[in-house]
Amino acid sequence: MARVEITLNNRVYPIACEDGQEGRVREVAAFLAERIREIQGSVRSATDMHLMVMVGLMLGDELLDLREGKVPGAPAAAPAPSPLEDPELAARLQKLADRIEAIAARVETP
Repeated sequence: MARVEITLNNRVYPIACEDGQEGRVREVAAFLAERIREIQGSVRSATDMHLMVMVGLMLGDELLDLREGKVPGAPAAAPAPSPLEDPELAARLQKLADRIEAIAARVETP
């Protein structure tokens, strides 16, 4: 198991990940760091946890829009098929959810 140190809001977090996934973890961390900076521009006194919750809500909103077939700036499209109708998509979403939960657990563990 590999370890990566990521920095979010000037705090360093050691993250364990599968071997070979270090680059992806860094890429996701950079994406999150950018989102945090966007939020900080409008909410100056937020705690680290508050910022993380706000970023999570923003990303969740975007994910739900994508699932519903909404694309920013595009006309409304037909709703995306339910993951239950596509076993491969359901499996991929479950794997992603498991990875997110594992990362969150590691971040919470000192």
